[in-house]
Amino acid sequence: MAGQTDFLEAIRELERIAETNGNQLKMEDIESYFADMRLAEQQLDYICRYLESHQIYIENRVARGQEELLDEEIETKEDPLDEEMVSLYVKETEVASQLSDDQEAMIMRKLINGDENARNLLIEANLSYAVELAREYTGQGLLLSDLIQESNIGLMVAVNDFEPSWNKDFAAYKEKVIREHIENALEEYNNSTRSAMKMASRVNELNEIATAFAKEYEREAKPKELAQRMGITEDEVKELMKVSLDAIAVLDQGKID
Repeated sequence: MAGQTDFLEAIRELERIAETNGNQLKMEDIESYFADMRLAEQQLDYICRYLESHQIYIENRVARGQEELLDEEIETKEDPLDEEMVSLYVKETEVASQLSDDQEAMIMRKLINGDENARNLLIEANLSYAVELAREYTGQGLLLSDLIQESNIGLMVAVNDFEPSWNKDFAAYKEKVIREHIENALEEYNNSTRSAMKMASRVNELNEIATAFAKEYEREAKPKELAQRMGITEDEVKELMKVSLDAIAVLDQGKID
């Protein structure tokens, strides 16, 4: 897992760059900043949403549309090294000072008055708390390291957006915002996974029908004929064929590498 301190600092640096550029960033700049961290698409999406929530315009950003869902249960991603990487990160967060309620209240007052250092202190002091919340969502699809990443983004949003005159209780507010980010990330990951599962199922069905047709008529089926047998449009058949060919190309490339 990429170091969370580096991750948080990268977002802050992007905010500073945007401020010197008329509150604008290019999507290429954001992807470049996080290239070494190998973030998932949904994580980059949340970073963009975070920046946009702070009135930063992102050039060349393409929002993803709603995807079709299946009811299948999504298996949690597995990585034997994930727990080891998380353990290393937890040791980092333990170095950050833990604040008493009075200390946190004092820092909140400084934050409201525009003290950037207070903002950083408040985030760092709550990193362990963000890990605790992330652990509650293990086994629901994402790796713990991914959950912690989302939890940290939620923490940053909470610190930036907290308004005492509206919310009163920072502890309750930060928990609410962090949980929302984690749950949204899980929903998006699971939805996209279900969509991929459905596409794979349809491609398999297409291949089986095409194979059966070839055996029966001793020739390849035309897209129109496959569409009739599958009960879908010809354009949908062509899209499935393209997905199948793309998958084969990826496998072939892997063999070459």
